[in-house]
Amino acid sequence: MKLPRSLRTGFLVDDDTEITLVKRAASVALLALLTLFVSMSVAVAQDSPGSDLGRACPGAAAWNAAHADQLPEAMKARDAARALGNPGLRHELEERVTVDQAAREALLTGRGRSGEVGRIDADNDEWLVGILKKDGFPKADQVGEYGLHLMWLLVQHADTMPKLQSLALGEFLKRFNDGEFSGDDLARLSDRVLLHQGKPQRFGTQFDWTADKFHPKPMEEPDEVAAHRRQIGLMPLDDYACMKTEELKLLRR
Repeated sequence: MKLPRSLRTGFLVDDDTEITLVKRAASVALLALLTLFVSMSVAVAQDSPGSDLGRACPGAAAWNAAHADQLPEAMKARDAARALGNPGLRHELEERVTVDQAAREALLTGRGRSGEVGRIDADNDEWLVGILKKDGFPKADQVGEYGLHLMWLLVQHADTMPKLQSLALGEFLKRFNDGEFSGDDLARLSDRVLLHQGKPQRFGTQFDWTADKFHPKPMEEPDEVAAHRRQIGLMPLDDYACMKTEELKLLRR
């Protein structure tokens, strides 16, 4: 799906693409923790009508069922038919994301330490910078659609490197326009970059994980957000809010 020009210019919000390493702040671990389930989202059961999500949020469940081709498992299935040009990089991405998620889950359940999450993020950030400087930004024919999704997760957690996130956003937009990258992931990173710049979200994806229910961080007017979401094929905001509220409930069980 090609983005309308008005929306494309809304994504490319930073022309300065120089990558610089920024000293990590002590709060990074907490911020990263609160994004634990951005990609590997909390399993709010399955999306069938009789599931927990189906009962609480039928619209979200129906949407997910109708768009199953956008899920990570579908990405993996499509990748299985590819001859990846850089399987080593794909494997490295998988290993780093596994460590990333394990550290966040441990911290969330009281078994981990915030310093460990920060250390992992710092290592991933330096690795990303090295990869981009050496080989450039990968494409799906090199690491697969799922590989791009994994790379997005690491970039999403690089909150002390806003220039890296902004640079990656522009590259992910190209992959989206080529049909290689998820609109959902693109929207989340776009909103992340905008918030870092003190601007309102366009898609309403970022919210307070410490709240009892979905409470989005500053965003444009609801009708504008709804239009932006439709343009890139995202779930309606009300259904998204319901689904995320259910995830928050599960986190507190």
